[in-house]
Amino acid sequence: MAPIPTEERHEPLSGWRIWNISKDVQRPRLLPAGSGVDPWEPMHAVEARCAQPSLRRRSGRHVAPFLGCTCGIYASRSLDVFERPRPAWPPPCVVGTVSLWGTVIEHEQGWRARFAYPARLGLVCSMCAWFEPGPGVPSVVHAFSGCLYALCEMHRGGIRVQDGRRTRPVDVGPKVLQARLLDVYAVDPLPIDAVRSLFEQPPTPDPPPYFPSISVVPAAEGT
Repeated sequence: MAPIPTEERHEPLSGWRIWNISKDVQRPRLLPAGSGVDPWEPMHAVEARCAQPSLRRRSGRHVAPFLGCTCGIYASRSLDVFERPRPAWPPPCVVGTVSLWGTVIEHEQGWRARFAYPARLGLVCSMCAWFEPGPGVPSVVHAFSGCLYALCEMHRGGIRVQDGRRTRPVDVGPKVLQARLLDVYAVDPLPIDAVRSLFEQPPTPDPPPYFPSISVVPAAEGT
């Protein structure tokens, strides 16, 4: 097996990431999509730390990222490598590029690094990007369980989870929300054309009957 490339980078490397966005419409924060719970604080580099319990670390205590572990801040080479399983929870609506530096470990589909900070950010329709094809350009913003979700005209009714709960519209538009997000993090907007391929993917396959899944709320029920 070829050795995994590792380097110390002082000049940032650029990769792709997705985020959730906090429910604070005045000063929105980026929240991890998937693993991780800490928000990405504005104007401060995010530093990776290993979340493995000390008893499970074969290599003992270490600085992230570490070759013998899976820790680090991940970024992908392209949008094409993001997995698209049938979501059981409303999917994220922030897509962007991120700068990586410090210790960087290269993998087939991307990298994991010690330090990161957003470079460009954009709002997309959560459902068009990760559930089924559609226009992708957000027209409304909904809230659910501490997060905000941008939705296009086709999906403006909202998102319903398995137990019947659903997103609800909030009194802020996607353009205003994105402008506030860019202002908080002092970064550039990501052109919608840069992520349009997300909106052209086939629908995610239906899961087995026992597997929880989200569904689209009809527009007539959207208020």
